[in-house]
Amino acid sequence: MQCLDQATARLAGLAHDDWDQLKQALIGRSRAIDAIIGWIAAEQKASRPVNPELAGHLARDIENGAAFLVRMALNCENTQADLLCLGRELQILHSLSFTAARKPPVIDCQG
Repeated sequence: MQCLDQATARLAGLAHDDWDQLKQALIGRSRAIDAIIGWIAAEQKASRPVNPELAGHLARDIENGAAFLVRMALNCENTQADLLCLGRELQILHSLSFTAARKPPVIDCQG
């Protein structure tokens, strides 16, 4: 549980543009979740009930993780919108530069 708490808190404290740190934090959180899943399965196999406090704690961690994923999805959408805008601006810039290059540099009498 401590590993999951620490990994979730680490995610909340990271800058959203530090992709390497985010990746490592998500990997750590995934490992913590896998360990908890294994522990719960072992408890169920041994016919021991899961402590209600533990279930509440897990629910809070899941909510915190879901809130982080929502923030990441919003950041992703904002980044995609920014890239789309930059792509349009780049296309306009290329169009303007090619248009200027097509004009003949000298006026001739034949054309």
